[in-house]
Amino acid sequence: MPNKRLPMKLSRDEELFLRRWMYDEVHYLDGPGPAKALQLQHRVIPADLATLIAAAMPDLADQEKSGLDAPPIDAPSWPWTDLSLSARLVEAKNALLQRFPGIVSESEFVGGEPRRPTE
Repeated sequence: MPNKRLPMKLSRDEELFLRRWMYDEVHYLDGPGPAKALQLQHRVIPADLATLIAAAMPDLADQEKSGLDAPPIDAPSWPWTDLSLSARLVEAKNALLQRFPGIVSESEFVGGEPRRPTE
């Protein structure tokens, strides 16, 4: 059974971006939304953003709500630099490792640069 550790804390800008990104992913048939466009512009793979979401928003009903509710009115902004995204991913992966020990090896979850999509 998973530990009941507190989720990773996001900044307001990170949360707004990730919630809009979830909305954009659910509504991909409507074309790329502003958060999806920023993700592609910064060449960040969706799995990295999903890792942040899993660590910070573990409630699946909350994730589903973000994808199905009306999108936020304000346009999202990219809340990370390359270095800060790398640090946040390490933090998220370590939080998930603590919450779910034994599911994956520690070497898969600690350190590393954000992966870039292949061309």
